[in-house]
Amino acid sequence: MISGAGYGYVEQLTRRLDDGSDSSLYSLHGPILTLSFFTPECTWCKKQHRVLTELVVICRELNPVMVGINGNKVDYKQTLRRMSNTLPAIVAPQGLVAALPNLSVPRVIVIDSKWQVVTHLVGFSDAEMLLDILQQNNMCSS
Repeated sequence: MISGAGYGYVEQLTRRLDDGSDSSLYSLHGPILTLSFFTPECTWCKKQHRVLTELVVICRELNPVMVGINGNKVDYKQTLRRMSNTLPAIVAPQGLVAALPNLSVPRVIVIDSKWQVVTHLVGFSDAEMLLDILQQNNMCSS
């Protein structure tokens, strides 16, 4: 689906929702890029955000990015404010949206340092499940 840095949307600039600057997935990639897709008013997305915020403390290698989908910038920003978001947040690049099999949320995609998808989860994923996946793939030293 989205493995490999050769996809154009990886370098496509998109507006960051958290600080208003232009950025790309490529520039946001850390050791472990975790894309967390959300829509405004998605209750489960807010719970997923909370889990990722907690996991960052446990697994320092984790680099979660909130990805707004199926909404508009005003609603995304309001949702992120209500979440007390401190994570990087972007509007989903159109190429990425087109590469998804569907637009269901919450959705978490974990991508390793070589741009390979490690896991693609649709539906709420608790901290234990995500930490287990990260540890099984030697991506978290906790």
